[in-house]
Amino acid sequence: MVPRTLLDALTSLVVLVGADGRVLDAGAAARTFLGERLAGTIHLRDLIDVVEPSSRVRLRDVVPRALSRTGQWRGTVDLVDTAGNPAPYLLSVRADPDGGFVIAAQDTEDVRAREAAERESRAKDEFVARLGHELRTPLNAVLGFAQLLELEPLAPELHDDVERIITGGRHMQALIDDVLDLARLRAGRGDINKGPVNVLEIVQGVVELVEPLAAQRGIRRVISPAEPLVADADRRRLWQVLLNLVGNALKYGREGGTVRVGIVPVTGGRVRIEVEDDGNGLPPEAMNRLFRPFERLGAERSGVEGSGLGLALSHALVTAMGGVLTAASRYRVGSVFAVVLDTIDVRFDDAYGDPDDDDGFAPVPAVTDRPSAGSEPGTEPVDSRLRVVHVSGDPATRAMVTHVLRSSLGADTVCVPRAALALDAVRRSRPALVLLDRILPDAPVEELLRVLAADATAGQVPAVVLTTDDDPRDLTKLRQAGAVGVVGAPLDVNAVIAAAGHLAVRNGGRHQAAHQ
Repeated sequence: MVPRTLLDALTSLVVLVGADGRVLDAGAAARTFLGERLAGTIHLRDLIDVVEPSSRVRLRDVVPRALSRTGQWRGTVDLVDTAGNPAPYLLSVRADPDGGFVIAAQDTEDVRAREAAERESRAKDEFVARLGHELRTPLNAVLGFAQLLELEPLAPELHDDVERIITGGRHMQALIDDVLDLARLRAGRGDINKGPVNVLEIVQGVVELVEPLAAQRGIRRVISPAEPLVADADRRRLWQVLLNLVGNALKYGREGGTVRVGIVPVTGGRVRIEVEDDGNGLPPEAMNRLFRPFERLGAERSGVEGSGLGLALSHALVTAMGGVLTAASRYRVGSVFAVVLDTIDVRFDDAYGDPDDDDGFAPVPAVTDRPSAGSEPGTEPVDSRLRVVHVSGDPATRAMVTHVLRSSLGADTVCVPRAALALDAVRRSRPALVLLDRILPDAPVEELLRVLAADATAGQVPAVVLTTDDDPRDLTKLRQAGAVGVVGAPLDVNAVIAAAGHLAVRNGGRHQAAHQ
């Protein structure tokens, strides 16, 4: 029995139930929420009115099945308070060793408050966007008339004044463009067109473009290592982000020093692009203000020009591309900014791609003795006959699945970060199995299953869905859409093999895939 003092200390609504269904105890938060409904309650069924009617139907079958299989269930349920108002709660039910179970419900009020704050933030961004559009009209008139005056036979001093108007106007125009861009991105309406991007090519182009500034300050540029990884990104936007980061490194770096741009593969099928300088760095108290708009962190006193929008816009652009922009700095030592993006595995372009198909990027040569993205050194060598395409928007899940499949089956996993890239990956790599996460970042998994099933090549490859949901209606929908099986998370390799039984025959540690 859990001590009453511990139950009362919990902010969640906690109810302890015995093996016979009797309510044994409840925490203080649960007693307050239940009120008089708890008085005289002997059995759990006496509290049925606490659950909103539409949720009762779903829980009646799902929870007992989950408890018998895994010993726990977790999901969102509408609970009714003493005033009769339903509200969403995150409910978890866990079996205990004595045959009873513990029910815990957590109010999602914090989630709703965060959503309200996000809506307010989006409203502010929309206001800024409208304001920017309003400012553009008079500014365009100012610049237009100033350029007409520039053509007139004016006195030299007046020509200088006109040039100042044009220079200032263009600076303000660029500032408005950045503000509008940032507002659109933060409102979720950014112009992002993702596709395969050769990272090394972009880095080399940016470094070459900033050559005049580097030469002016005597700063040496280093690209390391020069690995031709292909990122899933917007080419123009990635160029914009790296140009800002490398430009900042040159502006704020030590004169006569070094700026290093590193390209590093990261577990989970990602790439990390690092921009490192040996400048003055930033004090710890400045780091939490780094990506705020118009925040220059004291650089305005250095004489270096800037608006304070570059890092805020870069952060929003990387986030919109599904990546992460981080920063680390040591005061008086230097700073490192890192862009982490999903990669696209194009090892099989030469083997299976159409030679007349111009993808707009140079294919990465297939290397048979290197581990697949996200795998760990020292594990069993991959069996190229057992190749799996795994579609997941979560880098941690991609890393986990790659490791499990490699260590258990010696499988070569091709990681795909979103649904839009899945069909092409299957066509190119000819896998033995397609493993799909239930939740994908850009499309419902049912839609992707139907797309794969309709393709002459992909339709021959069994597709299995990885999910934490055990709602039988949902599982039926997935199978109707084309899944040969559904397995639970974390990944159970035996369940995968059972779901796609013809996949592999394990004999003396050898694994063979049946390729169509």
